[in-house]
Amino acid sequence: MEDMKTVLDHTKAHQKYFEELTRIPHGSYHEDQVADFLVHFAQEHHLAYKRDAMHNVLIYKPASVGYEQHEPVLLQAHTDMVCEKNQATDFDFEKEPLQIYIEEGMLKAKGTTLGADDGVGVAYMLALLADDTLSHPPLECVFTVQEEVGLFGAMAIKKEDIHAKRMINLDDGGENLTCMASAGGVNVILSKEALYAPVHGSGYRLNVTGLSGGHSGGEIHKEKGNANKLLARVLYEIMQHHGLQLQKIEGGLKDNAIPREAYALFVSEADKGSLQKSVERLSAAICEEYAFSDEGLCITLEEAQVEKALASDDTQALLQLLRVLPDGMRHHSVHLEDLTTASSNLGVVRMEDTIYLNCSIRGAQESFVDDLAQEVEILASAFGFDAKQEARYPAWNFTKDSKLRQTMEQVCQEVLGKELQKISVHGGLECGVFKALEPEMDIVTMGPKMEDIHTPQERLDLESFDRTYSFLRAFITKL
Repeated sequence: MEDMKTVLDHTKAHQKYFEELTRIPHGSYHEDQVADFLVHFAQEHHLAYKRDAMHNVLIYKPASVGYEQHEPVLLQAHTDMVCEKNQATDFDFEKEPLQIYIEEGMLKAKGTTLGADDGVGVAYMLALLADDTLSHPPLECVFTVQEEVGLFGAMAIKKEDIHAKRMINLDDGGENLTCMASAGGVNVILSKEALYAPVHGSGYRLNVTGLSGGHSGGEIHKEKGNANKLLARVLYEIMQHHGLQLQKIEGGLKDNAIPREAYALFVSEADKGSLQKSVERLSAAICEEYAFSDEGLCITLEEAQVEKALASDDTQALLQLLRVLPDGMRHHSVHLEDLTTASSNLGVVRMEDTIYLNCSIRGAQESFVDDLAQEVEILASAFGFDAKQEARYPAWNFTKDSKLRQTMEQVCQEVLGKELQKISVHGGLECGVFKALEPEMDIVTMGPKMEDIHTPQERLDLESFDRTYSFLRAFITKL
C-alpha cells in the first residue's frame, strides 16, 4: 500500500490508516478484505484478536505499565461504508480504491462517498493500538460490519467476548460533541408481483435528479426532497390529467439515505407537448418549494422505448400508495431542540418482476416505531401490497449519571478549550445494541467534524480529524 501515491500525512498514524482504508473496498456486505487487513495488523503488532463468520474483528491490547488494575475500555467503530456515487460517475465500489483529494482543508472522494462514516473510527482505533507510547487501560477494540444496513454486525457480537463496562463509540460526534441517546428503528418492506400488460401510447422517461440527499437519521429534519416521493408526485399528476401505464420505477440505493435520484419509464396516449407542459408546470412549483434545501433539483421528461407496462389499475394502486406513504419527520421533541423523535424514509423503490418498496422507520421510543410501522402496513394492505418488518434495532436511552461522560467533559475543556456539547440523535447507533448486550455499559460517543455523509459530497475536516484524535488520546489516558 505504501507504494501508491499518498494524499494524507502518513507521519500521523490516524491519517495513514484512514488512507489505507480508502484503498480497500468495504461497502456493506463486502467487509472481508478489511477484516483481512485488521487481522494482519493484529498479527503484525502481536495483539490478540478474534474474527467471526460475519467478518467482525475484535482486537485486544493489554494495559500499559501502571494501568494494569484499571477497568477495561471498549472502543467501537464499523468497517462498512455507504456506497453512493453521482449518476455520471463510473466507479466500481467492489474493485476500485476511492479517489481521495484535499480541497480547502476538507478531504473528499471524486464522485463518490468518502467513507469517513465510519473510517475515521477505524483509523483512530488502529492508531491507538499501534501506539506504544500511550498510557492506557486494557483496550477492547471492536470493528463491526453491516452497520449501514441494519447494525447486523453489532448484533452478532457475543457477550463473552466483551469484558468492558465502559465504551467509547467512534461513530458519532462533531469534535466537542457527544451523544447521550439514539433512535431505534425497523425497515418495513412492501412488495407485490408486477403483472405486465400490452402498452397503448408512446414511451417516456421521467427523471428526478440533483437533490442533496443525506443521512435519513441525521438530516431528516432538514426537509430535504426525497426523489422517490417527488417522482411519484409528478407521475400521479400525469396519471390524473393524461393517463399512463408504468413500466419501471427506480430510486434510492440505501434505506438509510434520503434518495437523491429516481426515474420512471411509462407510456401515455397523450401528446408529448401536453405532457411536457404538465411536467414543467409542476416541476417549477416543486423546485420553488425546495429552493433552499435542494437548489440543484431538476425534473425532466424525455422520449423512451417502452415495450411493456403495468395495467392501468396496478399503476394507479402503486402511485396512490407512493403518494400517501409517510415520509420525513413525523414527531419532534418538545423539550430537546432540533431532535426528531419519529420519522420515515422511503429509501428504495424498485420494479422488475416484483415491485419493492423499503420504508426505514426510526423512533426515540419503541412505541413511535410500532406506530409508524403499523401505519405503513395498513396502507400496504389497502393497496394490495404485502408488508414485512426487517432489521429491527434497539434505541439507546438516556442515562443521567455517567462517570465516563463527566471525565470526557473535563478532558474536552483541557484539550480543546471548549465545553462538551451533549446531544441526542435520531440516527440509529450501535450503542443501543451494546447497551442491550451489557446493561451496565457506560457509553459516550465522539468523532471529528464531517459533512454530507452518505452522499458523494461527503467531506472530512482534516484539522478536526487531528484535533479529535488528540482529544481521544488524552481521554484514554484518564481512564
